Amino acid sequence: MPEPPHQFFSITADRALAERWRAAVAPLGGTHVACDGLMTALRRLPEHPVDIVLVDPSGADLSIEAVLQKIRHRAPGTDLVLAMDGAQDVSEGARRIDPALLERWGASQLATSMPSVELSARLGAITADRAHVARCGWVGLSGALRAASDLLLAAAPSDATVLIEGESGTGKELAARAVHQNSSRAGRQFMALNCSAFTETILESELFGHEKGAFTDAFGRKKGVFEAVEGGTIFLDEIGETSPGVQSRLLRVVEERQVRRVGATESIPVDFRIVAATNRNLVEAVSEGRFRRDLYFRLAVVQLPLPALRDRRGDVPSLLEHHFTAAAQSNSPVRLLDRVAEDGLSRLIGYDWPGNIRELRNFVERANVRFPDIAISHERVGELLTSVRPAMLLPVVTGRRADTVEREMIFAALSELKRDLDYLKRTVSRLADHAAGAAAPHPENQFASMKETERERVIEALRHSNGNRAKAARLLGIGERTLYRKIREYRL
Repeated sequence: MPEPPHQFFSITADRALAERWRAAVAPLGGTHVACDGLMTALRRLPEHPVDIVLVDPSGADLSIEAVLQKIRHRAPGTDLVLAMDGAQDVSEGARRIDPALLERWGASQLATSMPSVELSARLGAITADRAHVARCGWVGLSGALRAASDLLLAAAPSDATVLIEGESGTGKELAARAVHQNSSRAGRQFMALNCSAFTETILESELFGHEKGAFTDAFGRKKGVFEAVEGGTIFLDEIGETSPGVQSRLLRVVEERQVRRVGATESIPVDFRIVAATNRNLVEAVSEGRFRRDLYFRLAVVQLPLPALRDRRGDVPSLLEHHFTAAAQSNSPVRLLDRVAEDGLSRLIGYDWPGNIRELRNFVERANVRFPDIAISHERVGELLTSVRPAMLLPVVTGRRADTVEREMIFAALSELKRDLDYLKRTVSRLADHAAGAAAPHPENQFASMKETERERVIEALRHSNGNRAKAARLLGIGERTLYRKIREYRL
């Protein structure tokens, strides 16, 4: 399918500069709209979806930041190229503009004295970068995102294992799907598995399959994802949460390209590609002995780091517009300027987004509930961000004394112990009620019965929660660490 024609928009009162820009974009095809003033351009921009806006700030009565803010508010998904009037080269212009300001508003700069041929080549490179980001299915045009898309598209055609690294909420599964869609395996299956969502036994079954009778509740033969994917791509999310036993079996499958079901005696040849992801530092995990070094090197053939949203602030406007449109009830696109006021956008760009894109999507959904027909101002942004800000997972300065924190940890441990004792009392009480009126069993048999009842309850809770250990612990009324001990004790 041919690419749509490029759309260029230039803002300058200098007619000679406007003609040079027109000559530079002509070889690139598409259309060019020129405006001689900022106010005129701001009125016309929403009517013209454009790829690149060339801005000459010398004729504006506003600061450079105000100019960029107003244009970005009306053209969130557009590359902004700032022309440095009087600069002999880009480095001279860079000395007059804070690079952090350009990054904040997703802008770049070029010297006005640049020859048309060179300017045309630079603009052509920008449009090529836009195409790369679009092929990855990403929204945004920041330098960090362009670099990630270049690396992804370089790795995708090969069969190399890719390790995607990034904070929670940065879009690791979307990146894994982009690797698959841009590979020779695109016509085959893509299967995703969250390694942290299962116990060790269940995860082994999900990965490698099992034979009938291999463990409790193994009522029949089951294929694991390595068999089921059949020439496709397997996405192993949260790979850093796997146990040493699973890591050992996983390494053998990756190296030998054969899988042995749990409880089987023979191996089966398999064809697959692995894309793994983690929000942990696996190098540290290797040094601490929590992750196998040999498996790490097998997985990290290509390392693809995804930038946090705070490192690509210039993409916030286009992400907001994208998610407002996705959340709309109609099929019509939603313009950012209709949903977020200019001062509100400035505050959102300045926010750190600890939950990354997942938090931004949450913000959009909450905004649609709270303010469905009102542009979100600076004050309303504050209300919404206060509501959705997640607990920080990294160490923070709390302002509390160390002994205070220690006492709180002790109280938490005692609370968990109390829950465990309550659980034991309830179990004993049920057994006593069950045995009422019958002959008292032998003490050893009664103890065995208690253990078997407890084991059955743990199995039932895990089955009811689909292997989610945290949920199973809540169902049982015990702490998660206690549940882990029970799983090991009963070899579940």
